[in-house]
Amino acid sequence: MQIKKHWRIFVLITILLLGIIAGSAWGFNRYYASLLTPMDKTNQHSITVNIPSGASVRDIAHILEKKRLIRKAWAFEFYVRWNHLNNYRSGIYVFNQTMSAGQLMNDLKHGAHHEIIRLIDVRQGMWVSEIAAQMAKVANLDEKVIRKQLSDPTYVKEHYATKYKFLSNDIYGKGIKYPLEGYLAPGIYRFKIKKDNPLTLDRMVDQMLDQTGQTVKAYSSEIKASKLDSLYKILAMASLVEQEAPDSKNRQKIAGVFFNRLALNMRLQTDPSVAYSLQRRIRDYTKKDLQTSSPYNTYMRKGLPIGPIGAPAKDAIQAVLNPVNSKNLFFYARPSGKVYYSKTYTEHQKIVAKYRHEWSKN
Repeated sequence: MQIKKHWRIFVLITILLLGIIAGSAWGFNRYYASLLTPMDKTNQHSITVNIPSGASVRDIAHILEKKRLIRKAWAFEFYVRWNHLNNYRSGIYVFNQTMSAGQLMNDLKHGAHHEIIRLIDVRQGMWVSEIAAQMAKVANLDEKVIRKQLSDPTYVKEHYATKYKFLSNDIYGKGIKYPLEGYLAPGIYRFKIKKDNPLTLDRMVDQMLDQTGQTVKAYSSEIKASKLDSLYKILAMASLVEQEAPDSKNRQKIAGVFFNRLALNMRLQTDPSVAYSLQRRIRDYTKKDLQTSSPYNTYMRKGLPIGPIGAPAKDAIQAVLNPVNSKNLFFYARPSGKVYYSKTYTEHQKIVAKYRHEWSKN
């Protein structure tokens, strides 16, 4: 009888424990399920999320938690792994708090964004060839095709010249690499992409030319009053100033030096023009580099290069429109950003001899 009594107690305890476990599992399941529900079913305010290439599921979970799109990163990560949704597409997404964990991950997996935003960062001094690489990546286009189109005068005339009157015939000169060089304004550009509105080359270029148009309008009176007789020449000089000067103050001074050299029919001899001629970013120039035969090479050509050698920022354009008057004919920039000015070649050579070694260390 004693054995039967103990057995009954054991069975009761077992049932009780199973009940507790079952209840706990049920309770946890409810709690876990609640962690996957929308944060706020009424809040449709857009939240931009950048999912970088190479991010792990755990990285994504923490990004979404930080953006207050999910409640707990660990719950989201467990959900993704349990449902084998590990594959995703990187990019910039626009989500909102009405979306569940399942909806978020489904969009990330299929790239089915409610609205995709792509960014292009046109940095100051960038070449069209470098901008084309970004365009191709962002819009999933063929880079070679983009370069071919942007180097084709006929394509540029048909697609842009009729819309943007500041694109003069100067941009089609013989030897010019890219007609729109210097006209694709620096800046960070945001493009919204939907299935019925794909990102095209023209959409990207138009936004950059719109920005240039605003700058041209803002400085219209100064452009007309400039010693340089065309916007094209102003942009050509501004593109040199952009890559030679470290700050706005020195840009105005260097622009003044360029004007002085032009007045004396001296070669401008700017290193960035050599790099553009070769389409290769370089720091240490050889004698062969400097002697490259190109209408862009200001060591071999008197006056301005045949056209702009990159995308000048507003302050570089402003510097050309408002140069500092001086008698300086030379300048030398150290890696630190310090710029030295001199009136004579002898003076200039002393400065170069003293500081040239610094560039080999960078």
